Amino acid sequence: MKVKKIAALAIGAAMVGATMGFASAQPTVPNIPKDFFVNADGTPNVKIVVGSTAAAMDVASAADIAVALGSMLYTTEQAEIQNGYVKVKAEYPPETVEKWTIYKYNYDTIRNITAWATSYDSLPGDYWWNGAEYSATYSGWSDSFSFPVEIPDMDKTGDEQLIDWYITIQNIELVSKDPSDWDKSHPPKDAEIKITPGNVTVFVDYVLYNYTYWEVSKVRDAYPEWGVGEEYENTTKWVIGDADDAPANLLSSEVYSPGVKEGDTFTVFGQTFYVLNVGNDTFTAGLDKGEAWYQVGQPQAIEGTDWIVTVLDISIIDQRALVVVKNAVTGQESDQKILEEGQDVDIFGDGKVVLTLLDTFVGIDGHLIASIAARVDVVDWSSGKTITYDGKEWEMTIKTDGTYIKNITLINKDTLQGNPVDIFGTYNLFYKFEMKKLNEKWLEDQGYNSTNADIDNDGTIEDKDFYVAYAYICLKEKEGKVVEKELKVGDDVLDTDYKVEGIYGDVTMLKPLTAPITVMDYEVSMEDPGANLILIGGPVANSLTKWLVEQNISKVDWYNSPGDIEYIQDALGGYDVVIVAGATRDETKVAAEALMEYLAGL
Repeated sequence: MKVKKIAALAIGAAMVGATMGFASAQPTVPNIPKDFFVNADGTPNVKIVVGSTAAAMDVASAADIAVALGSMLYTTEQAEIQNGYVKVKAEYPPETVEKWTIYKYNYDTIRNITAWATSYDSLPGDYWWNGAEYSATYSGWSDSFSFPVEIPDMDKTGDEQLIDWYITIQNIELVSKDPSDWDKSHPPKDAEIKITPGNVTVFVDYVLYNYTYWEVSKVRDAYPEWGVGEEYENTTKWVIGDADDAPANLLSSEVYSPGVKEGDTFTVFGQTFYVLNVGNDTFTAGLDKGEAWYQVGQPQAIEGTDWIVTVLDISIIDQRALVVVKNAVTGQESDQKILEEGQDVDIFGDGKVVLTLLDTFVGIDGHLIASIAARVDVVDWSSGKTITYDGKEWEMTIKTDGTYIKNITLINKDTLQGNPVDIFGTYNLFYKFEMKKLNEKWLEDQGYNSTNADIDNDGTIEDKDFYVAYAYICLKEKEGKVVEKELKVGDDVLDTDYKVEGIYGDVTMLKPLTAPITVMDYEVSMEDPGANLILIGGPVANSLTKWLVEQNISKVDWYNSPGDIEYIQDALGGYDVVIVAGATRDETKVAAEALMEYLAGL
């Protein structure tokens, strides 16, 4: 039966080989514990035994296994790491950056204590904030309430994202989610914020300055036990920003960028424009689609558009390209147009597509290629025109000096409403109402004296609730912050009073061999081998393997083995043995490779 099985396997291997090439199954390695090979202190716990009559290939297999074992000879110890650093990460939840109390009704603000409100409906309507005190009506608050918000580094000039947005929000209205429960006197319990057109202003300043300033920095630590104080010095620093970014302790400033000029690329509300001309409070620009390479005869879309450009011919000597442009959706197609290097060509004459030939060359495959910059939707921009951001329309007011675009102011044309209202993907603006009550009788039962328990000061203690109420407009970050920092010994730990006193970690300590671990079979005492054994070769090549077979301790038929690994516990003198062998030297090599792979995974 065994012979039939081997024959069937051989036939199967021949069939696979006919279609896929030679393949052989790798031997299965038994579950051999790591401490068979290595002691806890990282020193070897095994000897590799080669037969005195073994072939050279068996010796090579033994050497390979010895190398694999060498990679396991180490220990891991806790130790202080010199000149090391530790990387710390702090995650902060979204922070409420502003919380305006827009209605306050409590002991500090109440003007008639004997008429203290005893229900939500009895809350008075004239405790809204008027900018100085809590005495306004709802409409008085709404008409006067405004606040600024700055969002840094939102727009670009060229590749530098240094342009801040200065936002002013005013005339906020509240829309109760239950209109029948609110008469626009006291605050609604639950409401949305409504900001009507013209009440959100975004100022975008494109003039930047290079500021030089000084600040005091600690340069030497104190040693108070010896009376040595810490020392500080003035340090010169630099920062680039707009007119509102001027730092304290300013030493000097100079214009870093006077604005946006013809030929510049810049962004407005994140949309990229290429400026073709700057006039008096006007400019001509299109959406910049960047540069692309166009091969002759290969239609190619302008990125992010429906416009397809086909280069018909290229003259490398004259630096010219002949093109046609077609809209893949509408079918509108241009006449053939000649592009000359460095010249803007308005393909349809209406600013829909403007192409500029930058270069022509021969590709590595011999094809002619034109490098072309594209701008689409070229428009003459002037005050009153609108731009879309997040589905909302914003009206522009443009300021230039005839050469540079200095600043642009944008005002909302659409209503912004919700709770929260999204503020340009950075903040949430939301409304919150809070109401609390306290009972006079409960206070008396708690032991408060009659003066304290008499909330409304009417001379009697009643089983009655008295209310205080607050309404807020809150500005909260949409996302929290993640701060990562590398610290060395002596550094302060983020937002704590702790310092890094030492850095400790697992240190790998190599354990070099102090004695050979590969020996000949005749060098091993079967009564006391002194270590676990890895026997390379079967009973023909290795006398120890032969003895184990003769004693029926080894159960593998090594004379017919395709390559096996046998793990025998308490095989010789109380030590364990692993036999790595096969019917031939080639099968032994296959088994050795399987053991090496097993060792790599321990």
